[in-house]
Amino acid sequence: MKNFSDISGKRWFMGKGKGIASIQEIDSAELGDTRILILQVTFADGSKDLYSYIEDESRIGSLFHEAFADGACVSIFPSQKGYFRFKGAQGLPTNVLRNLKPLTTEQSNSAFFVPGKLFFKLFRRLQPGLHPEAEILQHLVQNEFRGAPAFYGSCEYHSESGETFTLGILEQHFQGATDAWVYFNQQMDENAARELGVETARMHKVLKGLDGTNPIKEEPPFEKLEELLKTAGKNLVAENVAIDGAKDVAEEAVRVLEALPRIKENLPKNEGDASLSPIFQPQRIHGDFHLGQVLKTSDGFKILDFEGEPTRDLDFRRRLRSPAVDIAGMLRSFRYAAATSHKNCSAVEVAFLEGYSEESSIDTPRLQKAAAPYVLSKAVYEACYELEFRPDWFWIPAEGLINS
Repeated sequence: MKNFSDISGKRWFMGKGKGIASIQEIDSAELGDTRILILQVTFADGSKDLYSYIEDESRIGSLFHEAFADGACVSIFPSQKGYFRFKGAQGLPTNVLRNLKPLTTEQSNSAFFVPGKLFFKLFRRLQPGLHPEAEILQHLVQNEFRGAPAFYGSCEYHSESGETFTLGILEQHFQGATDAWVYFNQQMDENAARELGVETARMHKVLKGLDGTNPIKEEPPFEKLEELLKTAGKNLVAENVAIDGAKDVAEEAVRVLEALPRIKENLPKNEGDASLSPIFQPQRIHGDFHLGQVLKTSDGFKILDFEGEPTRDLDFRRRLRSPAVDIAGMLRSFRYAAATSHKNCSAVEVAFLEGYSEESSIDTPRLQKAAAPYVLSKAVYEACYELEFRPDWFWIPAEGLINS
């Protein structure tokens, strides 16, 4: 049996830092001169994760060519413990499927593409249930939203226990597009930011009609942040660590820790509850909205990656939440771009809100007020993430919290 231990070193592997007891093949099917597999990772603490795996990724084109052979809209491939199902949507360019090639860049998932034609996203860590990205993209397409890729199909695994796992989706690929993160690092373009604000409001209008799981009040992880700040400060001071090109992390941690009581006091008690927002009601949203999820094309901005936060469960990612969550995510992303490019993003933030206001008919001051607590909450999440995984970036959310 093949040794799958190499997956622990992949960027998309979400079990880093946890001891692995075993990795074993749960099920598989032969397709396109390779195999598509379901792997079970068992950790030392007894917890388990399921992952999708393609034995020879260079054969991905042959895999999909066989899946949709002879113009099939739906094809099923039995396995020992269930079956794999491929389903094509209207417009799927079956004539180029054989040309699918892997993208070299690794993310939380894996990607394959035919330039200007087709993009396949393979979800790595699997969870049973309706997947938000397939669900949202289909809804956007059905409602003629032009600011997202066309949805071309999906790949699922159905287990013998009756559970369904979405392994990946096929969608439109935009050739020659510019990553919005790169674009705004190069230039703080107010007109482009206004256009993005308009497109964001249009997206939210369409998503109002999509069902989801019930909203609940969301609290910023202040306790986790406080513990991380104490640990970071002590460890880095003790080790006399200085990170090149960034402010001293230990010093910043102490400053944020001292400011936490004021930061908590500044967070409105009810504004964090989407159901109590005066201008927004809970609805489906993007859920992980930032500049890295947007492309600037010759045909306007295109919004991508509707799967939500990959570390969250599907129930959370399908939750009805305030659109202010997405607005805050983009405002914080502008701050990150400004920090890394040494530019001022104030005018761009205002332009984004003005664009959203223009399309939504909500005046800009009210948008700013509604987004403010979510901006603060987002900075708390960012601070936790940076302290855990990228301490040399911690100074960016630290400044946002200290100056809030």
